[in-house]
Amino acid sequence: MAVFRQIYTSFWTDPKVQEEWTPEDKFFFILLLSNPQTTQIGVYQVTKKQLAFWMGYSEESIRALMDRFINHHKCIKYNPDTREIAIKNWGKYNLTKGGKPIIDLLNKELKEVKDIELIKYVIPSIEKADIRKIFEDYYEMAKNGGFYDTSTIRERVVTRYGDNNNKNNNKNNNKNNNNNKDDSVVVDKIKQYFDLESKDIEKIIDVFIHTNKGIDYLEEKLRLVKNTDGVKSITGYLITALEKNYKPIPSKKDKNKFRNFDETFTQYTTDEFDAIVKKSQKEKFG
Repeated sequence: MAVFRQIYTSFWTDPKVQEEWTPEDKFFFILLLSNPQTTQIGVYQVTKKQLAFWMGYSEESIRALMDRFINHHKCIKYNPDTREIAIKNWGKYNLTKGGKPIIDLLNKELKEVKDIELIKYVIPSIEKADIRKIFEDYYEMAKNGGFYDTSTIRERVVTRYGDNNNKNNNKNNNKNNNNNKDDSVVVDKIKQYFDLESKDIEKIIDVFIHTNKGIDYLEEKLRLVKNTDGVKSITGYLITALEKNYKPIPSKKDKNKFRNFDETFTQYTTDEFDAIVKKSQKEKFG
């Protein structure tokens, strides 16, 4: 993706800019919008020394400009510890289009932010609902230490599949299954095996809920995927294992490794398979 930043012509006709901003203010703000450190999310790391070099000003002048934009114009925030800056209205002008490449980039850059409160600062300016939700979901997850707020899982379960606790058939079994799915046990169990992104965890939870099975079923599939060689997509393989109830079967190379039952026997020739059967019978019956 080409690296470029948009500066709307309306910047120059904004009454506040025309009447209250000095030439230094305008120069400084355009630099904040377009310097090489900028990101797609409007939060990025930059030092006062870098800004001074680009503008040809002293660091003392940059400190004065930063203070003016933080406390007078109130359009940026800066964390001197992490050296990160956030531009208040970035989302209004720069986060107006979606699509997979943009979403992937947003997710990548959000993970790189050290002060998550700066993410919160830019959210109100994001008018596109689906992009704003990406920021909101990431902020909530990061605020909770990288884990889902599992109360939202319960709400999503009831909305999509109904509350099985209120059904008459298999009431006790469903109650036990739902209890496994409603709390942090599900999320914690997944994280015991894999360090996945939050969006991937949500996909797995959706499929697991639909299986209407208990936590032991989930752990069986997690263990199966963990012990399967050559898995290109952990999330995709785990979802398929949950949906199709893959079973752990010893592979040719190592009895402690596992594969999908449907794939196991196709890896051997007829002669190899006959040899395995004969060996097994000899070990069993002598």
